Amino acid sequence: MEKKDIRKLVAAKRKTLSQTEVETKSRIICEQIMKMEAFQKASCIFVYMGCKGEVSTEPLIEEAWRLGKKVAAPRVCGEDMNYYYITSYEDTAPGYFDIPEPVAGTAEAADEEALLIVPGVGFDQQRHRCGYGKGFYDRYLSQHQKHTTLAAAFEFQMMEEVPADVHDIFPQYLITEERFFADSNVLLESIGQAAKETEPQLRKLSTAAKNQALLKAAEYLEQYRGKILDANAQDIQKARENQMPEGLVDRLLLNDSRIEGMSEGLRQIARLDDPVGEIMEMKKRPNGLMIGKKRVPLGVVGIIYESRPNVTADAFGLCFKTGNAVILKGGSDAIHSNRAIVDVLCHALQDCGIPSAALQLIGVTDRETTARFMKLKQYVDVLIPRGGAGLIRAVVEGSTIPVIETGTGNCHIYVDETADLEMAADIINNAKTQRIGVCNACESIVVHEKIEKVFLSVLKQKLDAHNVELRCDKQALSCIDGGVPASEEDWGREYLDYILSVKTVSSIEEAIAHINRYNTGHSEAIITKDYANAMRFLNEIDAAAVYVNASTRFTDGFEFGFGAEIGISTQKLHARGPMGLEALTTTKYIIFGNGQTR
Repeated sequence: MEKKDIRKLVAAKRKTLSQTEVETKSRIICEQIMKMEAFQKASCIFVYMGCKGEVSTEPLIEEAWRLGKKVAAPRVCGEDMNYYYITSYEDTAPGYFDIPEPVAGTAEAADEEALLIVPGVGFDQQRHRCGYGKGFYDRYLSQHQKHTTLAAAFEFQMMEEVPADVHDIFPQYLITEERFFADSNVLLESIGQAAKETEPQLRKLSTAAKNQALLKAAEYLEQYRGKILDANAQDIQKARENQMPEGLVDRLLLNDSRIEGMSEGLRQIARLDDPVGEIMEMKKRPNGLMIGKKRVPLGVVGIIYESRPNVTADAFGLCFKTGNAVILKGGSDAIHSNRAIVDVLCHALQDCGIPSAALQLIGVTDRETTARFMKLKQYVDVLIPRGGAGLIRAVVEGSTIPVIETGTGNCHIYVDETADLEMAADIINNAKTQRIGVCNACESIVVHEKIEKVFLSVLKQKLDAHNVELRCDKQALSCIDGGVPASEEDWGREYLDYILSVKTVSSIEEAIAHINRYNTGHSEAIITKDYANAMRFLNEIDAAAVYVNASTRFTDGFEFGFGAEIGISTQKLHARGPMGLEALTTTKYIIFGNGQTR
């Protein structure tokens, strides 16, 4: 589409907007801008005076004045455009094309590094801009290149593609009422710097101050649940339009009980002992030196995760309690939910006198930004991926930042020959069907051949109520009706669906060998009455969590008494299993002497 066609299309759409719609959408956009570090740090805002259906900048102007920031607006002089300070709307009058401009006598603005808000007619996701055709902004910005530039536009102004000319200068940031776009380098540099500057302040917070902020955050999650649920509804609608599998929709869904669970998680974290500052040991050396170990924050924690908006609150609570600044990079599926939750949590921090940069969300969801985030080593101390196998592999292979690997969950339950069959069926039914889209759900069962025929009959009656498909080996197929032949791929697969693989074994040795070959190091269970078999399973299974006679669904920070979790670590270094407070700390040696020299 040519620029002249874009201008006609947008002009027509602007005429369909009521003044109320313009004001409502404009306020949403301006509120997003006000939360940005670029706005909060700017001492001067260069802002266009909106007219004729453009995004109104009045909320931005008035907030800048309220905060004591300088405000400058443009005035056209022939082919040129310059900015002049305004201290009230009385400093403006209709000028070029009846657009309000600073009146004669206002002082010319000289803040070369001010935040400059750019108008436009149409934009695309690469931030290419279609203006009004006069070139005022391109000429101005070519001569004043130190500004941070941000475009404000309504969602209907977003085009599939905007033709780019050589002389075009496109903004570093672009915000609509629904989305956020940015130059990756500029955005990540800003976020990284803010986190690094804030982290020392968090390290010095008292336990009482941290707990107060956590309790305020829990209160605000419930108080503003309407805002969060409205945002989540947008994500759910989009997910269904994109035909997302129901297991993943369930991961994405928020409701009253889940928000209450998020709040309770923060309250539980507030009740837990603060590990920061703990002296873990102190030993006296022969030379009189006292050498000890002290628990300290990691610093700045980056978390990349998919489709789980509750992770946003969990990650904040655990990182904040341990004195870490956290940078979150969620997926596009949950972007509205994540933004709403972060807004509420940052509101709580600010009300407690704590910098909101303690918690930052990278508001763009493209892969390029994710890839660049994984290399932000100068600001981020550790990176934690939480999601599917593809995401985790991409982070482990692509990151220059140290990674704590959280794994996918191909979780098994072995039904031993001495098992209570009714108990086994109940446990598997719970582990498979209570929530299918979570990493601690059972994906595969291993059954001893001596009890298989009777047991599968009992189990199938329970699973049929949920229409669970059983993918069976040859012997298991002969024991039940309606099974589906399993392939080699089924033994190592995390379904996140109403599907369960069934493997037959003749001994506990064979069961352990099969599970250790195909598991992902997450959670494994045995159902048995045999003490020796239980102990052998516990000792020989290689996984983060190993159960006897219980559902794998308990592998969860909340259930383990951690308040929440940052993820389930399936690696063997530093942290393993549900990662609570201690997993988000490191140690340093502290040495006391009285004049010793070497």
